[in-house]
Amino acid sequence: MADQQLVSVIIPTKNRRDLLERALRSVLQQTWKNLEIVVVDDASNDSTGEYLHSLSQNSLLQIIRNRNSKGASTSRNIALKHAKGEFIANIDDDDFWQPKRIEMLMKTFEGGFSAVCSYDKMIMNNKKVVWKKPDIITLNDLLFYNRIGNQVLTKKKYLEEIGGYDEMLPSAQDYDLWIRLVQKFGPVKTVPQVLQVVNMTDDRDRITNSDLQLEGYHRCFEKHQHLMNPSHTSYQKYRLKMAGGEKVSLLDLYRSVPSELYIKEIIRKLFL
Repeated sequence: MADQQLVSVIIPTKNRRDLLERALRSVLQQTWKNLEIVVVDDASNDSTGEYLHSLSQNSLLQIIRNRNSKGASTSRNIALKHAKGEFIANIDDDDFWQPKRIEMLMKTFEGGFSAVCSYDKMIMNNKKVVWKKPDIITLNDLLFYNRIGNQVLTKKKYLEEIGGYDEMLPSAQDYDLWIRLVQKFGPVKTVPQVLQVVNMTDDRDRITNSDLQLEGYHRCFEKHQHLMNPSHTSYQKYRLKMAGGEKVSLLDLYRSVPSELYIKEIIRKLFL
C-alpha cells in the first residue's frame, strides 16, 4: 500500500482521556495505512497531556497543545494548518471508527464530489440507531438540515479554499462548513455502510444544551438564509423553534414541513 495517498486524521480533544484513547485506537487500526494523526490538545487539565506524551514517539502522531483553551473550531483549524496529507478526515474524541472507514471513503471519493461520508451508528444512552443518509447529499438537501452529520473525508485544499471552520460560530460549525463545501465543490457522496460510531451521551454538544449552542444554529441559519427558498426557510425556523423548546402544533408542522420530511416529523413529534 505504499502508493496510497496520505490521509491526515484530525482530532481536537479536551479533558476526555479515556474516550480519546478509544478514538485513537480506532484510527490506528485502520486498514488504510498511509495515515498521519494530528491531535490538538485544547489545554486539557486532566491526564490527557500525560497520555499524549506517552505516545510522542509514535511516528504517525503529530501532537499540538494549546496553552490556553481556544475551542474546537480553532483547534481543528490549527490541526488543518499542520496537516501534511492531501486528504483530511476528522474524528471527534468521543467517537470511534470501524477499521475500514478510511479505506472505504477513499475508494468512494471521486471527481465532481466535495466529500464522502458514511452511515453512522448513533449511541444515545441505551439506544443504538443507524443513521442511513441519502446516497448523494446536495446543497438543496443541506439547506433543510444537516444530513451529513459531524464528519466527512475531503481534500485539504477544499477546506483551505473555503476558509476552514468558522471560529465565530459557538455551535453548528460542522453544518456551516458542509454548506460552504458543497456550495463550492459539489455534493457529498455516502458510503451505505456503518463506518463510524457517534457517541451522543458523554458531553456531546447538543442544540438544546444551552442558549449559546442554540445561538450558533440561529447564526448559521442567518448566515446561509440568502441561499434558501421559502420551503428551506420555513423548515429551518420550525426546527429552531422545536430546538428552543417552543410548542409547535400539528398545524405548524403541516405549514412548515416539506412533504418529503412530513412523516419523519410526525414520528418525531408523536414518539420522541
